[in-house]
Amino acid sequence: MPWAKRAFKPIPSVGSKQATYELNDYSSGSNSFVSNDKFPLSNGGTNMWRLAQDARITTLGEYVNRKGFDYHSDSAGVTQDQAITSTTGAANQSFNDVTRIAQKWTAGASGRLTKYDINIKNASSATGTVIVEHWTDSSSAPGTMVARSSIAASSVTSSNAYLTARFPDAPSVTSGTVYWLVVYVQAVASGSYTWSSTTSATTAKISTNSGSTWSSTTYAMNFKQYYATSGGIKGLHRAYKSDGTKVTLFAQGTALYSVNDVTGALTTVKSGLNASATQYRFVTVNDIVYYVNGYDGLRKWDFTTESQVNATNYTHICEHKGLLFLVDALDPNKVVFSNFAAYETFTSTDFIYVPSPKTGDPVAALQPLNGLLLIPTRKGKYILSGEDNATFTLEEAPDKKGTFTQETVTSDKNFMYYLSDDGVYRSNGSEAQLLSESNFQSILSLANKESCCLVVNKGRLYLWFRSDGAAANDSCYVWNLNYGKGGADCLESTDVNAYVTRAVNGFRDSNDLLVASSLVGQVYWQEKSSNDNTNLGGDINFILQTHYMTFGSPSVLKEVRYWEPRFGAQSGNYAVRCEYASDLRDNWQLYSAPNVQGSGYLWGDSGTVWGSFTWGTTAEVQEQLYVPGEYRRIALRYKHYATRQPQKFLGHTLIVQQRRIR
Repeated sequence: MPWAKRAFKPIPSVGSKQATYELNDYSSGSNSFVSNDKFPLSNGGTNMWRLAQDARITTLGEYVNRKGFDYHSDSAGVTQDQAITSTTGAANQSFNDVTRIAQKWTAGASGRLTKYDINIKNASSATGTVIVEHWTDSSSAPGTMVARSSIAASSVTSSNAYLTARFPDAPSVTSGTVYWLVVYVQAVASGSYTWSSTTSATTAKISTNSGSTWSSTTYAMNFKQYYATSGGIKGLHRAYKSDGTKVTLFAQGTALYSVNDVTGALTTVKSGLNASATQYRFVTVNDIVYYVNGYDGLRKWDFTTESQVNATNYTHICEHKGLLFLVDALDPNKVVFSNFAAYETFTSTDFIYVPSPKTGDPVAALQPLNGLLLIPTRKGKYILSGEDNATFTLEEAPDKKGTFTQETVTSDKNFMYYLSDDGVYRSNGSEAQLLSESNFQSILSLANKESCCLVVNKGRLYLWFRSDGAAANDSCYVWNLNYGKGGADCLESTDVNAYVTRAVNGFRDSNDLLVASSLVGQVYWQEKSSNDNTNLGGDINFILQTHYMTFGSPSVLKEVRYWEPRFGAQSGNYAVRCEYASDLRDNWQLYSAPNVQGSGYLWGDSGTVWGSFTWGTTAEVQEQLYVPGEYRRIALRYKHYATRQPQKFLGHTLIVQQRRIR
């Protein structure tokens, strides 16, 4: 080839280079939308996770596992089905983190399993959380684990007692079908607990190899099994009376229930409500709870007596400027309002059409905000200003995006938050700001958006939704409104096992978050500071996962020679999985599972004895790892599925060796 026609290329460096990356600033949450090689950079690394699951930011860059459900109410229609309580040939059978005991039972009725009671004790100073699982049957032995719950070690005393394990995932059980109750101790534990047995039957099995194989026994275990009426809650309200009375109300099936705050017992406030009703909305005003469902007229409860105010059917209700506003079920663009401070008196001329009669674009929600009434429709948004019929003015909002239902709208003191066709937004009525940029496609492709539920609580925005293929809400996106770009778009976590269909901010309950089951008639508290990292006994599935990092050179092979993750030290003896994957293949490999237990005594450890601890012992656990092999893209993941085992990620340091360009 003539010299003039030769193609010249730059000569690559013949040496290798080494770089250190301090990937500490994960303060912008997670992002599932941006392309892998365009992840935003900060401090030489990334400030976003590809996935943060069941996780919360405690301070900039530090993550812990989330707080889950706490018991608030029994489940509606709860019924004891199968039980073995005989004391014939009574004996105590030992179980621990290796030895497991299984009890066979056959469902006598169909419904949803909400709890087991098991008769256990701790007579030998055993430690560890008692795991209680629900299994299918396979050839007269436990087959597939369906649901998992637990009992705290602190609840097990030295005397036999029936203790309850609750199941927020409320798996379906079918009459005549065989199931297994499996009990053991979560790793890491010491000693053994005992479970009382009887020789009145021989339906128990035992495994001494963590459930790999099962052997027959000559006894059966003492237990009780309960099921509840299937069907999620249709409406939830926390009613506050001026004398300090607090009552939780919820609707499920054809009944309205109140909850005893101390015991969780349910009382039927009203039965025989219309079975076609799917949405209940409430408001408390003048020490009276008013509610509507589109079928049973305007109804009220004065904390003692329930009655009907009038027979007109309404779908929405709110109080605004001394008036009760409602939406006519038969004319869904018609918003009617009561006389001032006379919430049960309606004048025939006191109504307004939004935006006009019979548009085919019905009113979706009523949301008071900053002295205005924002009225989203399915495709638009309107603002009602003024004080009464003589001064009311209806205008189209500059922010024209609509929403789906009252449950897809929420607000704090300054903003309204809502789910629209193409994302989650916050608005002051004039300007819409997209919050879901980090998971834009996930929100865009959500099915059943009308079943979603949105609430703002303590600086976080929660959106519960149905995951792919789910029949009811089981997942949740959580935005931290205090962090992120512009202080608005930090997608903090994707929560799983989040079976929530309604939620209320308990403003007179320390702003605690009250949530309602999407599966049964049961209500929980969530995110309480006292929660010990458990989901009503179930696991918290903690994951922190990076994108596939290129370290600035996507085409060059590199090796992570030094990988140092750092975790907050814990008092418990358990580990966190440190995994890696390569080259966009989702081929996760476990490299190490370091123990996060600190040495010595930790401040706040309940086991500390005065006079026998050392101040300033381990606050941080570090692990020196590496990623074997060479890859063009490398992702890291930290994973821990467990109940009552807190984790805290502080950061990680990487030293990467890169090949020369070939």
